[in-house]
Amino acid sequence: MKLQAVSNRKLYIQIADQIRDQIAAGAVAPGVQLPSERDLAQSLGVSRPTVREALIALEVAGLVEVRVGVGAFVKGPLARETDLPEQSASPVEIMAVRRLLEPEAAALASQGISPAGRERLKQTLIRMGEETASGQWSSDSDRTLHMTLAEASGNSVLRETLEGLWASRTGAVDEQFHRHLGDIDAVRAHILSDHVSIADAVLAGNADAARAAMTAHLDYVAQAMTDVWD
Repeated sequence: MKLQAVSNRKLYIQIADQIRDQIAAGAVAPGVQLPSERDLAQSLGVSRPTVREALIALEVAGLVEVRVGVGAFVKGPLARETDLPEQSASPVEIMAVRRLLEPEAAALASQGISPAGRERLKQTLIRMGEETASGQWSSDSDRTLHMTLAEASGNSVLRETLEGLWASRTGAVDEQFHRHLGDIDAVRAHILSDHVSIADAVLAGNADAARAAMTAHLDYVAQAMTDVWD
């Protein structure tokens, strides 16, 4: 494949455009595996997470099939004008901002969560445990847990900011990104364990432990978004 180097960061749609055009031109036949994320990242001069976002955009558009742990495969003939899904913020960018804000939200929640919030947190954990045991992944349960903590922080600006971040996760690329993560048993189990640790610290009123548990959780997810598919 002949690809042009891209120097700007987070331009996953521009990368997806290049790959789409190469497929449309017949540079890669249907059923053939695309170069690895590592090779594409080196060729394009961007990070692997950016390449992954581009591949997921192509997958959402129906142009490739992403097989976790294997690679991306061309699905069939296509036209150059095939539209690609684009959202204002990439999954990696959203996670970076959450990493800055949510640990403090958890710490604040540990000091001010209401009885209703405590009960919602417990019930959400029960539901997440059932979903994990049955091999399912629910972004709704995930959002409920994190937004329960945001609401319990007592800071309306922080809550509204996090609401906006979670709303931006409704884009097709972000949803597919997290769907792939949720398909991996070890990731689901680890995330459930993280959520239990966060909730335990919040319910115990331990701000330092809540902050640390949320930080560890988001660090794990951020790392999984980069490495776990290899």
